[in-house]
Amino acid sequence: MKTIHRVSALFITTLLTLTACSGPATQTVQAPTIPQKTLTIAGAGGTATVLEYLADAYGKEHSDLTFEFLSGSGSGGAVKGALDGTLDLGTMSRPAKASELAEGIKYLAFGSDQIAIATSSDLSITELTGQQVKDIFLGTITNWAAVGGPNAPINVFVRDEEESSTQVLRAKLLGDEIFAPGSVVFTSEGEMRDALSNATNAIAFLSYGSMRLNDLKAHALIIDGLDPASLGSDYPYYRPLGVAYLPSNAVEMQSFLDFIASPEAQALLAEQGIKKPR
Repeated sequence: MKTIHRVSALFITTLLTLTACSGPATQTVQAPTIPQKTLTIAGAGGTATVLEYLADAYGKEHSDLTFEFLSGSGSGGAVKGALDGTLDLGTMSRPAKASELAEGIKYLAFGSDQIAIATSSDLSITELTGQQVKDIFLGTITNWAAVGGPNAPINVFVRDEEESSTQVLRAKLLGDEIFAPGSVVFTSEGEMRDALSNATNAIAFLSYGSMRLNDLKAHALIIDGLDPASLGSDYPYYRPLGVAYLPSNAVEMQSFLDFIASPEAQALLAEQGIKKPR
């Protein structure tokens, strides 16, 4: 009996051990994936650069959207793309026109970008007057020595007449006179940045925010004592940063629209010298 008892106890102990070791199979449960919406974006190049900066910041906290930035097509192209459905967001560097709003787009301004008067990095000039800037871009002053620089011809870089920064400077400083003879005309913000970063004895006008975000090798000038880098100055040359979109598309990207108008986004823009909408 004692032997039988020992065997039975051993059998039971072994059986319990095997049962414990052969418990139910472990199953890996994967969290459901959240479908992502890709926003297709293009339009004004300077605004697109700033919006891409905000999109990167948004992506660090949210996973609902991805972003595809296409080649620039200007503010007019931004509206056209939003209307025909090829763009989810069109980037604009001017306010929407009444006729564009009447066609059905919505417009959201999210910043105000200074238009910097900038020189190539080889020059040590830090400040000019508005009149000197006007005389340079219109060809009255053609040598840097006339404004305290080296004895060298001035290379003048400008944007096309339809571009918003050209229109702002025309309205506030340059008037309707033609640009200086020999001026090089660029049709995109990216081309202007690349040319200025590699040029010597050059002057140009372009987005200050774009300069900062691209770490451009160039000098943004103080004009009439007003510095485009100062958020508190009344620097006179600026343009709005905004996006155009169709109301029917807003639901899928409302969280991003809310973000770019939020205090958090405004703080990020301020770090790059970009003001609130005005």
